[in-house]
Amino acid sequence: ALTGADKVVAMVDLSFEAGIPEAQYLDTNGHGTHMTGIIAGRDPGADPATAHERPDEFVGVAPDAGIVSVKVGDNTGAVDVSQVIAAIDWVVQHRNEGDLNLRVINLSYGTDSTQDYRIDPLARAVENAWDHGIVVVAASGNDGWNNSTGGLTSPAFDPYVIAVGASEADNWGMTIPKWASAGDYFSIDENGHRVNYWQDGFTGRLPDVVAPGAHIDSLRVPGSRVDVEHPEGYVTVELFRGSGTSQSAAVDSGAVALLL
Repeated sequence: ALTGADKVVAMVDLSFEAGIPEAQYLDTNGHGTHMTGIIAGRDPGADPATAHERPDEFVGVAPDAGIVSVKVGDNTGAVDVSQVIAAIDWVVQHRNEGDLNLRVINLSYGTDSTQDYRIDPLARAVENAWDHGIVVVAASGNDGWNNSTGGLTSPAFDPYVIAVGASEADNWGMTIPKWASAGDYFSIDENGHRVNYWQDGFTGRLPDVVAPGAHIDSLRVPGSRVDVEHPEGYVTVELFRGSGTSQSAAVDSGAVALLL
C-alpha cells in the first residue's frame, strides 16, 4: 500500500540506526508506517470512491499524496529532540527540491517540555517550517494536560501548529473526545453536569481539532518492535490496529493534504 514510484518519493535517515545497513531507512519500530498508511496508504488499484464498500482494500485519507520518509526513531521508538529538529530543518531545506513540493509535516510525536513555546527549540523549528509555507500537524499527546506548561506537549503547545486530539465513537454512534483532547479538560459533577477546567482559571492551550484516534487499522510492519510486543493489535497480514493522538494527527495530516 506504500509501493509505486509516486508514493514514497524520497527517504532520509537521521536516526540512531542510520549507520546500520540492515536497518537504514527501514521502520524497525512500526509506528511510522502505521501513521503513513493512515495518511496516504493505497492498495494497488484501489478506488477511494468505493473503498468503504471493499473491506479487502486499504485506502488512507489522502491516497494520492506522495510521502517523504524522514526517519528519526530507532526500533525502540527512542529519539532525541535534536533529531526531530534536524528532520524538520531537512524538510524546510528540501521542500522545493526537484518535484518534492513538501507542504505538510506530520509529527505524531511530543515532549513534556517545561519551557514556554516562545523559547522552546522544537517549537522554533516548527515555526520555521510554518514561515516557509509548510503546515505542521502535531499530536496533542496521550496523557492529558501537561502540568509543566499548563497546556499541551511540545510542539503541539505552539499556536503555529495544528494540535490534534483524539476522538472515538461511543455506543450510540456519537463522537466523544479522548486522551489529550477537550475530554481531558472537563469533569462531571454530582448532578451529571460537565465542569470545564478552562473556565476556572485554565490558561493553557487546547487542541485545535479532534480526529478519529481509537482502534484505527493501518499498515503493519511484520517483525517490528510494535508488532512483536503488541500481538493484540494484529488484524491481518497487512494491517495492525492502534490508538492514540498519533493516529489522530495522521488522520488530520491526510485531511490537510486533501485541502491543499
